[in-house]
Amino acid sequence: MNEEKFTGKSEIYDKFRPSYPDSLVDRLYETTNAQKVADVGAGTGIFTKCLKRRFSDITAVEPNPDMFAKLSENAPFARAVNAAAEDTGLSENSFGLVTAAQAFHWFDSAKFKAECMRILTQNGSLAVIWNTHGDSAFRSERDRIFKKYCGMSNSARITSSKETNCGEFLKNAYFSAVECFQTDNPMIMDEERFIGYSLSHSYSLKGDEPEYDSFVGELREAFYKFSKNGIVLMPQYTECFLGKF
Repeated sequence: MNEEKFTGKSEIYDKFRPSYPDSLVDRLYETTNAQKVADVGAGTGIFTKCLKRRFSDITAVEPNPDMFAKLSENAPFARAVNAAAEDTGLSENSFGLVTAAQAFHWFDSAKFKAECMRILTQNGSLAVIWNTHGDSAFRSERDRIFKKYCGMSNSARITSSKETNCGEFLKNAYFSAVECFQTDNPMIMDEERFIGYSLSHSYSLKGDEPEYDSFVGELREAFYKFSKNGIVLMPQYTECFLGKF
């Protein structure tokens, strides 16, 4: 796992990253009937807090020290473990459900699979979850700015070592059985939230980098161009791949 990617970004990540629909957690609970859940690559605990809606026995695993500190603050109801996704240190055959929200693309997929098989119960499941932007002119403009200054777009969530389409990878090469579902989860953002959300990405420029001011300036221009009454809507959906090995 790329453990240092979000060092120094825990506050802005926690404040501006979107949450997840209640219906997703309801479906995970009703489908798996899991007694214990491990949220791996938990970050600052955004999805961990969502899990509390239906699950009572939650363990949250996060390797980055900055993110882990915020996770421990945000999720006192969960057991917080400072460890990598590929080597959690959790007990064998203990969890009915493992979740990875907005995190799977950072893992060594083969090692993470082996770790899941070790800690899951016999009939346990893994849920791989993303908030994914839909197509829009606003998103295209935002991606253009990211490519110009950061060399990446917001849609570049799969590293070069993996399949270019992670959904197909999960369905055809990773799981032996998988259920896929999507839920609308649009982002409604004012200027502060849009800029904060953009800066929360691992590849986004930081304040001490030479082109930071120009980068943020173009993001603001994009917001002004597409906003109405100080608000911009970015289409987004939450997708989940719930599978067994």
